[in-house]
Amino acid sequence: MKAPEDTPQAAKAVWNVYYANHQKKRSFANLKVADIFMGGGTTIVEGSRLGMQMFGNDLNPVAWFVVKTELADVKKTEVEALLADIEADVRPQIMPFYACNGPHGERGTWTRLSDGRVMGDDFDPLTLKPEQRKGFKYDGPETVYVFWGKHIPCAMTGCGHRTPVMTSPVIALKELSVKAWTHTCKACKASFDIEDSEARMAPDAKLIVSDDEKAFCLLDTKSSSIACPSCGKAEPFPNLGKPTKKKVRLALMAHPRWLAGIAGTSAAGALGGSVTDNAADTCRWLEERSKDAVVVELRGSLPDNVTVDGVVVQPSTKGGTVPKDGHFACGACGAVQRIVVATNASGKSAPVAPLVMQCLSAGLKKTNVAYGGRFFTASVDPAPFEAACREWEVRRDADLKGYWPESDIPFGHMTHQRQPLPQHGYLRWTDMFNARQLLVHALLLKAISSVGGAKHRWETRELVLGSFQQYLRNQNMFCFWNWQRDTPEPLFSNNNYHPKYVVVENGVFGAMGRGNWLSCTESLAETLDWRERPWDVLSNEWLAEQSPTIAADLTGKSEKGYIGDPPLFATTLKCGSASDIDEWKTGDFDLVITDPPFGGLLFYAELADFFYVWLRKVLRDRYPEFFSAEYTPKMLEAISNPAQHPDDADAHYKRVLTESWREASRLLRPSGILAFTFHHSEDAPWVAVLESLFDAGFYLEATYPIRSDESKGEGEFGSKQIEYDIIHVCRKRAEEPTPVSWAKMRRQVLQDVRALKSMLEHHQKAGLPEADLQVIRRGKALEYYSRHYGKVLVDDGRSMAVLEALVGINQLLDEETGGIKDPPPVTAEPFTRQFLRLFDGVKELPRDQIQKFLRGTGIAPSDFEARGWCKEEKKVYHLTSPLDIARAWQGKHRSGMTSDYDQAAFLIGACFENSGINATDTLSNERFRPHPALGSLLEWFATRGATSEIRNASSRARTILRSWRSKHEKQHQQMTLFFEDQGAA
Repeated sequence: MKAPEDTPQAAKAVWNVYYANHQKKRSFANLKVADIFMGGGTTIVEGSRLGMQMFGNDLNPVAWFVVKTELADVKKTEVEALLADIEADVRPQIMPFYACNGPHGERGTWTRLSDGRVMGDDFDPLTLKPEQRKGFKYDGPETVYVFWGKHIPCAMTGCGHRTPVMTSPVIALKELSVKAWTHTCKACKASFDIEDSEARMAPDAKLIVSDDEKAFCLLDTKSSSIACPSCGKAEPFPNLGKPTKKKVRLALMAHPRWLAGIAGTSAAGALGGSVTDNAADTCRWLEERSKDAVVVELRGSLPDNVTVDGVVVQPSTKGGTVPKDGHFACGACGAVQRIVVATNASGKSAPVAPLVMQCLSAGLKKTNVAYGGRFFTASVDPAPFEAACREWEVRRDADLKGYWPESDIPFGHMTHQRQPLPQHGYLRWTDMFNARQLLVHALLLKAISSVGGAKHRWETRELVLGSFQQYLRNQNMFCFWNWQRDTPEPLFSNNNYHPKYVVVENGVFGAMGRGNWLSCTESLAETLDWRERPWDVLSNEWLAEQSPTIAADLTGKSEKGYIGDPPLFATTLKCGSASDIDEWKTGDFDLVITDPPFGGLLFYAELADFFYVWLRKVLRDRYPEFFSAEYTPKMLEAISNPAQHPDDADAHYKRVLTESWREASRLLRPSGILAFTFHHSEDAPWVAVLESLFDAGFYLEATYPIRSDESKGEGEFGSKQIEYDIIHVCRKRAEEPTPVSWAKMRRQVLQDVRALKSMLEHHQKAGLPEADLQVIRRGKALEYYSRHYGKVLVDDGRSMAVLEALVGINQLLDEETGGIKDPPPVTAEPFTRQFLRLFDGVKELPRDQIQKFLRGTGIAPSDFEARGWCKEEKKVYHLTSPLDIARAWQGKHRSGMTSDYDQAAFLIGACFENSGINATDTLSNERFRPHPALGSLLEWFATRGATSEIRNASSRARTILRSWRSKHEKQHQQMTLFFEDQGAA
């Protein structure tokens, strides 16, 4: 359709097309679309909704399985029936391990189902055999989360003391809201607040109130009086009036007894607690450590120091057992040691013990307490953990054999190089879980795959395996507490295997909890609801235009809109390398839309192994071609992985990615389009992607910046936000590129960018950030470069690489927008110009200053150092003397001296006093071809050289060059005609 001339009407038309039901209209029914790196399947699902013929591929079996289940024809009622059977089978078996006591003496009840008898206080559910537990029902408080502390055995000779590793004694922070009334005591005239509910995280723990906290008392509606917290005088219940909302700051802290640790030996026998220890030794350890499981609650602002039972504690990042990063201080001998070294010396993983639990009481919740029924309680009863540990030791090789991974953690970059797990005692996949977690996972996996027999279709079981994957991520010993959210963070929130020292174990069937089994399956139900009746976010502005009668009822910026275009199940999925999709026909596709891997940003296969080793236990017989191997395939993975390809990981990445783009080219019709997204915060991976793309015969048609919620990489809670999010639209090159000089290309790019000025100013007024505008400008420049890829010449024999072009484009745009005053010669090569901007009249620069200056340019200081132009010593980069560069070229063929900077530095160095080098001889050498920028560079150095010696030598070199040119006018003119940057800015 042609866009209307009127801007508002054009915008309206765009939204109408965007929200239309194209599946129903069959607008794209004849389009064949492939995603060769489909990952989680977003493109496949959305393309299916649009009615396109979708084809998806991924090398990773886990990704293939995820997308397969997303598009499985399974009804929500089928899933609900299977989940009900799973809960009926598993919940009774594990309930004794998660039942707990509530605050203020609250106890749950166990009822025998056969006769309805409520069991007495002497009843111990932990003594029941697994098959007996289904005969009982529990009602009462349940464990939601358990906080485990890792202990490092002291490596000092004769010590062995086990110290918990905590950077701070503070475990959790929370701000609760209560209703409060300000009141003045009639007896002592002290002012205090009467609060309507108990503002506590740990009601049974010792409470310490900060000095700056206002005095308070709790409103007790059962009593007819209140007591002043200052003098204790009681008075009749006052007329309260209207309350105010009050914020109460709370902190939960480990008691000094816990922080002191425990001796590494016991008269009762060996102490376990490590992943390889037997149940008896671990139970003994849990018994000993539970004696010191004590927590303290602080109310008010955190003081610098607080005294707890006679011990002064610092409730800050300095108050724990970690005096500096990666080290701990032994609680007995005081020796400060590296955590990894001490752990490795023990030959085991760090022993763990529970300190505190967060639990939920339905009864407490009904009283409308400020913490909503949740409460922390010290883990003083080790019996549930001990019972689970003993049961797992028996059942792992009995009825649960075959439902847990027995394989080792394979050698990988994420597991053995970036964060070497063996140094922390993790050798097998099961080492990442405690015994209770392993018992739960094995029970769930067995139930998912077999409960109910033929009653449940296998496709339904596969869909529930998706929830099992998510639960694995949330139920392991790598999860940690997010103070801001007051919830745990799952494994891979930072996309790595970084061990944590205070870890959080999740619950299973509790009514509350982020990431427990119930919440993971609830999200599956929500997914099925969406799949059957998908919705998109609709702009309220657009809705008001479409239906003015509802405009007054709209709030906020958007609403959910139900388009009526559920994903179609008829898609084709393949599990294999994107470099070889021979099952799909040549020239049969209209579009390839994908999101490729980017260098070493994410190590997909190594992260996916965590899930694969569990899924493989129940999928290898059904899909032997994908799940027979012990681990996910990695040799053909398109990433830069130094563990798999130690000789040259970057070269492997580029090679596989190039072959993948070539395969995409084979699949596409001559008029077909390749579109892909780029997500990264650095230029280097972008350069590799563009080089492989152009080498495969594509050119850039357009680039578009987009806003996204994608986040990958490193971060504290979740990942670092990505800076670049760019859509690239590419076409197959139909003819060989024609040669063009960098100077000519530079002029053309400037013209194109200036032509965009009015459009970009319009977008800027509309709120498009300057960073996005720069992406548009740079994309336009790269479009031109890509059409001449391989033939953009910096001299008459050398073409410009992608990185060099990107550097030059960045400089051009920077100068065009007024970012650079008095720039270096425009005829110089991009790397040379960048170097001259750095060492402009100076001969040394601090490393951090250079790094800061080069950020976002696509260049690293090492690029200059590799060229021999500078050298780092003691965090300072020093300009290499032109004399040293000239002498380094002595005895070498002058044909290799193609860089404009090398030529300029050589001539300048040759013109130093007593250099012993004849500059004229080099100019007259038939193998030496003077760079077009040589004269301009000598002019630059003659006035802006770092030293007077360089400036004087540059003047002499300039004179010699002029003399040579006068004698070789024809050769000079030929070079000038091809490369001169006429009209350049």
